[in-house]
Amino acid sequence: MSKYSAQIRAVSLPVLLHSIIVVVATLVSMQMPELAPAGFVNPLLSPTIPFVEKFIKWDAHWYTYAAQQGYDSQSIVFFPVIILLLRGVSQLGINVGLAGFIICNLFAIASFAVMYLLFRKDFTEQVTQRALLAYAVMPTSFFLNSIYTEPIFLTFALTCVYFTRLKKWWLAGIFAALAALTRNLGIFLMMLMIYEFIADWQQRRPGLSLLAFTLPPLGLVAFMSYNFWRVGSAVAFINGQKEWGRQFEFPWINIWNNMRLLESSFPQVEPGVVLDSFLVAGCFAALLFMTFTSRFAIRKSYLLVGWFWLLIPMFSTTAWFPLYSMSRFILVIFPLYLWLARLPKGLFYSYMAINIVVLSLCTIWFTSWRWLG
Repeated sequence: MSKYSAQIRAVSLPVLLHSIIVVVATLVSMQMPELAPAGFVNPLLSPTIPFVEKFIKWDAHWYTYAAQQGYDSQSIVFFPVIILLLRGVSQLGINVGLAGFIICNLFAIASFAVMYLLFRKDFTEQVTQRALLAYAVMPTSFFLNSIYTEPIFLTFALTCVYFTRLKKWWLAGIFAALAALTRNLGIFLMMLMIYEFIADWQQRRPGLSLLAFTLPPLGLVAFMSYNFWRVGSAVAFINGQKEWGRQFEFPWINIWNNMRLLESSFPQVEPGVVLDSFLVAGCFAALLFMTFTSRFAIRKSYLLVGWFWLLIPMFSTTAWFPLYSMSRFILVIFPLYLWLARLPKGLFYSYMAINIVVLSLCTIWFTSWRWLG
């Protein structure tokens, strides 16, 4: 078997596993009554394939609306790459909902492929295969199939890291900028690039490649300029978070408030609150293990971005969900999958078995209008 064929096979298995779980769970969901929509519903969205419509929930309505209507003071909080992709593909005459579903599912497959290439630079085929399987059954991985930024962001972020490892700084900078224009946390990829550049300082002369590090902040400046032109404030995407109920709070306060919410609302607690609790605790433990133990050690640059992607969102909260959307944000923290992949065999396969069930339930809940992030 050629190396190329082996790579396709290694990526195909986790993609197939993930797809089977999500498709079967969605088909089950289609036989069950939906809850009434509790969030914004895009009034401009035309009906499309019923199976696809099951995935157009919550923020997916905002993304499609912004692609059709343009930005306003409330939708400006959403970064532009997914909006532009939706608008571009829908110009081909494809329903914007179907366009978004196709785009995000293609990026989802791409994220598996790039993750494989990146992890194989440091780890064995077995560890890499396990990491992709762990990603495939992550409880919130159904967001890869909906119209959300996660598959797009993670594909750009992993591609940035991959080219950083190859010392192709301009390509790394371009993909870091694309990630930063997909989600605000993409800006921290610049720190990963700088860390790797400094580590390589003695071997190469910097030259013009230093300019590549300006691309992510330039992308953010471009979006800020657009904010000013569109709604009169360069930081409208930040100020607009207040309209969504988001406010600043320290992470430990948010964790405590989430624990109190779990206690006070049990057993009628929302699934998203439970997911937030377990995934934040699990990701925090994983990053600690990778930071302080040799068995689970990974590149320090990966840890750097992993810690930022976990901790920065935890300074934001809402009155109704203290760890608002953390279960979804954790999905893109790629070092987590390297930790899971190196668990003892029994623990790893227990994780897989449990999460196949949990992912199935989460897919059913989400496609029935339950809030999960």
